[in-house]
Amino acid sequence: MEYEKQVERIAEFIKGGEKPENLFKIGVEIEHIIVRNENLHSVTYYEEDGIETILKRLMNKGYKPKYEGEYLIGLEGVEGTITLEPGGQLEISIRPCSSLQEVEEIYLDFLKKIIPILEEQNQLLMAIGYHPRTSIKDIPFNPKKRYRYMAEYFEAKGIYAHNMMKGTASLQVVIDYRDEEDFIKKFRVANFLSPLFHLITDNAPIFEGKIYEKNSIRSQIWENTDKDRSGVIMNSSEGPFGYKNYAKYILDTPPILIIKDGEIIGTKDKKAKDLIDINTTTDEEIDHILSMVFPDVRVRRYIEIRMGDALPYPLNLGYVALIKGIFYNDIVLKYLFEMTKGVEEEKVRLAKQSIEEKGFEGRFKCKSVNDFIPILFDLAKKGLDEEEKKYLESLEKLTLAKKNPALMMKEEIRHEGMEVLKQFALNDYGREKTDGLNAYNLFSISTEHYKR
Repeated sequence: MEYEKQVERIAEFIKGGEKPENLFKIGVEIEHIIVRNENLHSVTYYEEDGIETILKRLMNKGYKPKYEGEYLIGLEGVEGTITLEPGGQLEISIRPCSSLQEVEEIYLDFLKKIIPILEEQNQLLMAIGYHPRTSIKDIPFNPKKRYRYMAEYFEAKGIYAHNMMKGTASLQVVIDYRDEEDFIKKFRVANFLSPLFHLITDNAPIFEGKIYEKNSIRSQIWENTDKDRSGVIMNSSEGPFGYKNYAKYILDTPPILIIKDGEIIGTKDKKAKDLIDINTTTDEEIDHILSMVFPDVRVRRYIEIRMGDALPYPLNLGYVALIKGIFYNDIVLKYLFEMTKGVEEEKVRLAKQSIEEKGFEGRFKCKSVNDFIPILFDLAKKGLDEEEKKYLESLEKLTLAKKNPALMMKEEIRHEGMEVLKQFALNDYGREKTDGLNAYNLFSISTEHYKR
C-alpha cells in the first residue's frame, strides 16, 4: 500500500509538468571545459585563476552567487544559471525559451561575458565532449559535497564512472509534454533515436590523451558508469511507459544521496522506496531524487534529452533545432512513434554497438545510418518555421557528408597534432567583433572543411 502511494506521489509530480501546446518551450544546458591556452591542460577549481576565480569575476556581470560553505559553486542570472560539473566543467542552463533565436541570444551574451575573462587569463572555453589533454586522475573534484558521495558510490559500479564525472561535457535539450499520451510518445521516440543523437553530436576525438578510434565515446562511458541508472531504461519499450512506470523505475533505484531539510545525506545502496515518506517528502526533495538517475532520457517536470556531446557554436544551435523540429510537431512525432513499435531497448543497444564500431555505416532500424539521417533532418524541417530551419544548416551539411566533429578532428589531429583542437575553443565568439554577424559565419571550421 505504501509503495503504491509512493508511485502516485511521483507520478503526480511528473504530471505537474503538463503544459498546453501554446506554452511549450525549449530548455538548453551546455557544458564547457576550460583549459590553458598554451597546452590544453585542465583549469581546475582551486588553482590561481581557476574556476572559482572565473565565477567570482562573472559575478560582476549581473549574476548572484551560490555558495556551499565558503566555496562559490554557481551563479544565478535572469537568463539562466551557471553551475559546475564534478571536474569543474562550466555549465550554462539557459532559461526555457519559446524560440531558437532567444536561445542563441542568451548563449552569445554568456560568451561575451566570459570570454574576456578567459582571454585575460590565457585560457580557452572548449566545446568538446571529452577533455582534450589532462588525465582524469589529475583532475580534482570540485568542492560540492554531493560529488564526494557520488564518487565513492560509483567506484564499484563502472570502470568509466569517474571519467563521466570529471571528463565529459554534454549538450542537453529539455522539452515539454501536454499530457501523458504526449509524454509516452516523446519519451519513447527520444530513446529510439538515442543512437543517432550520439553519433550526430559525437565531438570527443580524444580519450585519455589518445585518438579514440571508434565512435561515440560518451555513449560508452555512460554504459560503463552505472547500469542501474544509465543508458536506456529496462522495459521502457514494453507497452506504454507512462508516469507510473517511470515512478517505479525511480523507486527501485538507489538515489545515492538525498537532501533533507537542506542537508545532504548519503544513502549508499538504499533504494528510493526505502527513503520516501509520502507524508513529509517535499516536491523539492522529489525533484532531487529524480535528478539522481542519468538515463539517456530523463524525466522531472519535463523531459531531458541527454545524449548530445557539447558542440561548438553554431552546431549546438543546429542540434537544438533538430530536437525542436522533431518533438514539437505532432505529425512528425506520430510518424516516428509508429516506427518505434517492436523496437525494444535491446535493439537500441545493438544499434549503439553497431554505430560505435562502424559510425555512419552502422545499422539502425534495419537501415544504414546514412539512409536514415537525411530522413531525420527532413522530418525536423516540417516542425520548424522558415527562420528556424536556418539553424539546421551547419549541422545538416556536416552530417550529410557522413561526418561529425569527432571524425573531422581525428583526421586533422593525425596530420597536424593536438593543437588543431583549439578550433573547438569558443573564444572568437565572445569578442565584440561578433556583434551583428550572422551565426553561420562564426563557426571557425568552414562548411568547405566538411567535404573532405
